[in-house]
Amino acid sequence: MNAIGSLLKGAGMVVWFVAGLWGFFLCLGIISHVAGFWGIVAGLFLAPITFVAAPLYAGFEHGNWFPLILNYGGGVVAMVLMGIGGAMRGDD
Repeated sequence: MNAIGSLLKGAGMVVWFVAGLWGFFLCLGIISHVAGFWGIVAGLFLAPITFVAAPLYAGFEHGNWFPLILNYGGGVVAMVLMGIGGAMRGDD
């Protein structure tokens, strides 16, 4: 069980990294489309706001819910995988 738990935990970390990086670049693309270069600069300095505001804007304004699903759904899937993997490994 320890090996399967390690695999699940590793898969969760990969999902977290890939979904987070992909979602961040999607958010920067949304901000670039709306606010241009200075919007990207502000988005880089205000990264937590970028993760919240840009997917919501894309969803409500353009009907594109994929960035929201990727950012939040990827985080949920990653936490579930890491939680199950940690429980199977016996992590405290």
